[in-house]
Amino acid sequence: MVAIRPTRVSAFAVYEVRRALAKKKVLAVVAFTILIDTVPYYILSTSGASLIPAELYPYLWVAGVIAPFALFIQFIAILIAAGAMSEEYEAGTAEILLAKPVSRAEFMVGKFLGGYLLVALVIAMNAALSVIAADLVFGPQAGLWTFPGVVLLEVYSTALFFTVAFMVGELVRRSSLAYILSSALVVSSQIIGTYLSIAFELTGSRFYEMMHTYLPTTVASSLPAQYEQALLPSSSGRVFQLILGPMGGAPSEVSAAIIVAAYAVAAVAISLAYFSRADVSKRIS
Repeated sequence: MVAIRPTRVSAFAVYEVRRALAKKKVLAVVAFTILIDTVPYYILSTSGASLIPAELYPYLWVAGVIAPFALFIQFIAILIAAGAMSEEYEAGTAEILLAKPVSRAEFMVGKFLGGYLLVALVIAMNAALSVIAADLVFGPQAGLWTFPGVVLLEVYSTALFFTVAFMVGELVRRSSLAYILSSALVVSSQIIGTYLSIAFELTGSRFYEMMHTYLPTTVASSLPAQYEQALLPSSSGRVFQLILGPMGGAPSEVSAAIIVAAYAVAAVAISLAYFSRADVSKRIS
């Protein structure tokens, strides 16, 4: 087995970050992230502040940190991961890069870590902007000692969708198709979750609740929110009810963490196994 050299891995990681940032779609995502973290607070301050109890003002940063994560951040992770490998095949650069004295493992691990680092930076930026905007509009925010933990849990939970999209990108080797297929996982999981919730309300069957509990979107989204609800004062719970919606049908934190890890490990294993045996094709038109 060829040893993985950290210097080569880090070089590919930096290369992946620079390559992704050079894409206009990633810059557009960053711009949209800034808007989604600032505009809602301004709108609330001008038209909806009177509808929000004053005792919730110190905890409104939680909404900005967690609400976009439930859908927006997942699509960012898919956008970055789906093109990490597939765009190299489309451009014909994979063959050139692997012609150098590097192993396939170093190439894939470096690109994986570089893409995942970029997603983590977007998550951190989203969270920081939310805290700043909430502080400027609604005054000093409380419970910020939980901020590092919730950011780390969001980064961890995002691994579910990042690794799956990375795997799909390697398997289909078409960036657009990989993005569509991976996004379909999120959309279908959300739609199925809605129908399962309706079925549970109508029938009361625990089977539908259990099925909803282990959907990818439910699992990934539940960890950060459960972490915050457990640590913040009970009075802040209304933030989750008024802005983030109910959290029924979510697995425990331990169960959710295990399921995320299972998805991620399986996806990474499939990616490595396929890449180690498949031909590195020339440019794909």
